[in-house]
Amino acid sequence: MLAKDLSTLEKEVWQYTETLRDSPAARLASRKAFYKKYGRENEFDSFGYGDAEIAFFGWEERAVLRPPHAMPPGSAWWSNVNLWFIYLSELGSKAFETGFPKNQLPLPAQAWISFIAAPSASRWYKAHNASIIDGYLRFPDLAEKETPPEKVFINMVLYRLLYAQSLVEGQFLFPQLGKILGDPKGNSVKLITGLDAYYPEHYPMTQAEINDVLGRTHSLDALSVQFLDDVLVEPELTALYRKASVWNNQPALNTFISNHRPSYPFGEDLPVPHKSFIIRVLEWLRNIFFGK
Repeated sequence: MLAKDLSTLEKEVWQYTETLRDSPAARLASRKAFYKKYGRENEFDSFGYGDAEIAFFGWEERAVLRPPHAMPPGSAWWSNVNLWFIYLSELGSKAFETGFPKNQLPLPAQAWISFIAAPSASRWYKAHNASIIDGYLRFPDLAEKETPPEKVFINMVLYRLLYAQSLVEGQFLFPQLGKILGDPKGNSVKLITGLDAYYPEHYPMTQAEINDVLGRTHSLDALSVQFLDDVLVEPELTALYRKASVWNNQPALNTFISNHRPSYPFGEDLPVPHKSFIIRVLEWLRNIFFGK
């Protein structure tokens, strides 16, 4: 049945989304159901275009989405951004199913309709990342309550998402290879989310995990993190945010970077992760061969 107006549709979808608030398992189940329906699964994967999201969601369920009354509690920022993301995707799918006029919806929900109607890697990233950015924009006050290392990590998660999107968009280094590596149906994201140095297993982070995030750990996993963040992503940061703000129809994304450094939530100076000697050499070589 077609909702009479946007406020009615939004209320119906939000009422459903609220039922998921205190259950990370229910949130994950809702996303699996979403992609079973819209992900274009095939014999090689379970959730099609949702494979990357489900892999990351598994980490969120384990690490940060515990409700406030849990012991220990989870992160209010992660929980609310995640729930808002679910809401926007469910709003888009409900509108698609009921024939609600697309142009009346918030832009991230419109992007979900575009993906559902004609799935592709590019459309998935636009829907997914526009919704995540919308959550970042909606909850900066909660982000401000996080510790400095947690804020650094929040910024890392965002620019890694944007960089993955840039690969599918054919930007920056090795565009043809990038489209393969950035494919949300591929195994690259699943591999990365399984590395402790990329995604800590505890909230708040342990001291060892803080050391990982701040580049103070010397291991092969840690080196791979630094290679991605410092050698591949960092030289492109300002251009990356500028381009991603256009891809995702989120011009306010540009406020998340200042003087070529991620600065969410309020443009503050965050701790600068340490760079090992090997990474500095690799940065130098990258600049020699590809320019900064």
